[in-house]
Amino acid sequence: MDSFGKRLKKLRLNLKLTQEQLGKVFSVTNVGIAKWESNDRFPDKDTLVKIADYFNVSIDYLLCRTDNPNAKIYTGDLNGDKVEIEVNKDYPHELTPDEVKELIDNLNEVGFDVDKLIEKVKNKDNKKD
Repeated sequence: MDSFGKRLKKLRLNLKLTQEQLGKVFSVTNVGIAKWESNDRFPDKDTLVKIADYFNVSIDYLLCRTDNPNAKIYTGDLNGDKVEIEVNKDYPHELTPDEVKELIDNLNEVGFDVDKLIEKVKNKDNKKD
């Protein structure tokens, strides 16, 4: 199973950087990088953002919330159900968390019902048989 440390090491090796070279980028020692990669330590919030920016990946990818390096995960409540929306960074409509919440609220307003949607899809599949 992936972890922050494994993903950081993979990203570092993909750029053919040593721990010392990467440490210089983030003003930490090679020992600090080694501790991050072995999951003994974790960078602070500001450094985590810098790591994501440096490697051009999402924080959600670094934190193993998604396997897509370009995706951001947004969560919301839809009719009492927790939903997660994965938005690709390259998607032309970069959404903020507030915009995703508004989108989910609008779906609730128009009566979006996940159970009915699933039932409709399953019934459509059954009609093909």
